[in-house]
Amino acid sequence: MKSKVIGIGNRIMSDDAIGNLIAEELKEVLEKLGVEVIVGETDIEYCLSCIEDGDVLFIIDATLYGLEPGTLTILELESCKEDYDKGYSQHQLSLIKLLSNCSVKKVSGYIVGIEVSNVGFGVEISEILKNNFNEIKQRVYDFITSKGE
Repeated sequence: MKSKVIGIGNRIMSDDAIGNLIAEELKEVLEKLGVEVIVGETDIEYCLSCIEDGDVLFIIDATLYGLEPGTLTILELESCKEDYDKGYSQHQLSLIKLLSNCSVKKVSGYIVGIEVSNVGFGVEISEILKNNFNEIKQRVYDFITSKGE
């Protein structure tokens, strides 16, 4: 069993890249703590190949719940069965749907959602996320390390 952070998102859809960017920024410090960091982007097959039964996952992804941009939403993977049953994901087969509904791997963990404001075409994140990036990164880090073993 190993703790793993997986950043997912599309780099050409503006704020949708936030999961990747946060994972990249936290990679060095988390790996020193023994947490593996995977920058999965939209490659769900790659993400699945890195996951083993018993892993504790922290999946960092963009959310659009109508909240203030930068707000974190934490969901346990187990609780996502109903929420993601009919959900849509830009990332082809949803990694979250596969893990929570299809029993592809026996894992536990959390979805760390970061509320975004713009998922249109673009390679830059929105100004509001840029301006709050370090604070968002710190809150994600604090959550992950608070759940550490």
